[in-house]
Amino acid sequence: MASQELKDKVKIVARKLAILRRRYLTLLTENKEMKRDIERKELEIAKLEKELSQLRIDNEFLRVAHSVPANPEQVAGFKKQVAKMVRDIDRCIKQLNA
Repeated sequence: MASQELKDKVKIVARKLAILRRRYLTLLTENKEMKRDIERKELEIAKLEKELSQLRIDNEFLRVAHSVPANPEQVAGFKKQVAKMVRDIDRCIKQLNA
């Protein structure tokens, strides 16, 4: 009788082991899929970060472009402001070099 009980316990352990093995293989597959998904997401994030950087540059360009006046009088005033800024920068550079 003890032999039959031992065989029954071995069968139970074998069934549990088979269940655990299936669960392990399932989790292993899910893990591989998740790692691939993470790699895809990281590539997508890198692409989006690059796009964001370019959009920020474009935005800055447009902001500056729209600040340029449209009519000739405003253009002349804008040129004077730029010329004054250039003179100020040149003056600062001369002072730094002195």
